Amino acid sequence: MQVISLRLYQFRNFDLEEIEFCPGTNLLFGQNGQGKTNLLEAVYFLGYGRSFRTVTPKDCVRHGQQECRVDGLVAHGGLTRELCVSLFPRDDKRLFLHRKPAVLAEFIGNLHVLAFTQEHLKVVRGGPGERRAFLDRAMLAVFPGHMHRLAAYGRALLQRNRLLASSAAGRERIDLTLLESWEEKLVQEGSRILFNRRLHVDDIRREFCNPFCEGENIEIYYKSTASPEGRNADQVEDEFRQRIRKARKLDERRGFTSVGPHRDDMVLLLNGKALADFGSAGQQRSCLLSLYFAQMEIHRKTCGFYPVFLMDDVEAELDDLRLQSFLDHLGLRTQTILTSAKGHVLPDLGVNARKFRVHEGRIHAASG
Repeated sequence: MQVISLRLYQFRNFDLEEIEFCPGTNLLFGQNGQGKTNLLEAVYFLGYGRSFRTVTPKDCVRHGQQECRVDGLVAHGGLTRELCVSLFPRDDKRLFLHRKPAVLAEFIGNLHVLAFTQEHLKVVRGGPGERRAFLDRAMLAVFPGHMHRLAAYGRALLQRNRLLASSAAGRERIDLTLLESWEEKLVQEGSRILFNRRLHVDDIRREFCNPFCEGENIEIYYKSTASPEGRNADQVEDEFRQRIRKARKLDERRGFTSVGPHRDDMVLLLNGKALADFGSAGQQRSCLLSLYFAQMEIHRKTCGFYPVFLMDDVEAELDDLRLQSFLDHLGLRTQTILTSAKGHVLPDLGVNARKFRVHEGRIHAASG
């Protein structure tokens, strides 16, 4: 799978720019603030229909403009797909597939992409929500129906929390029949989400190799509030149902749902201690790279191909040895789009590579 071309219209600091990528390594270089990360964000939009930097689409619309647009041509298996995302200052967003309006479920899956950016370092440095999102993004491609289950679970969680909050505030007594119906929906959808996440973490652990931190022990496991012990889907569902009923009185007092996959975590330990607290910046970044590479291998085994890999600020916190290991690992596996403040940071990109200089919202092909 590869991104053939990208066209930006009034996106961030770009007026109207186009770029054609090669199927191998693509390096975007230039000083900070010129638009390199914006280009990665645009590619990410084509993969997920959303940004990795903001939840408000209007932030991407160039100042004073009424619309911005990202168009991309994607190739896979001898077929090409035309993708487009249009964003508006009123925080409206429209998705298009082959120039026809598409809903998110139709749009996602046409470009498989993984991104490693400063924002994604929150996976190892931030809270449990960042790690849950990390798992869910990758699982969209390898677990059919995962997005629908997340959406259905989110709706049920919202409704249960509204009932709990109203009761906790003393506004009205809970309709027990209604509460139980939302709890059952939570259990049905949430138990499958939990079970599949645990399977995915098991796959990550099997595929995990850490060429960047040799001699260091990384432990990875899934920590659940709803079913710590379940070994199969039925056991997970039964235990989740028991736990949410047991927590009902406490949840009524607190006004929110205290158990479920929305409260779970993927635990990362370095030599027996929390990576977020005891790992250096380099160790955290290297571990996250290895997590991504594990997900890439899982993706290949499940889908038959590697996703496109994006990486921002490629030289940050990676010394020459780790950087070379990174390049060797990617090698022939997938198309990569990288950014750097220095055009010479990757002197040996190989034959199948291109360099682009990004300056003041303009893209220039570079040689050497």
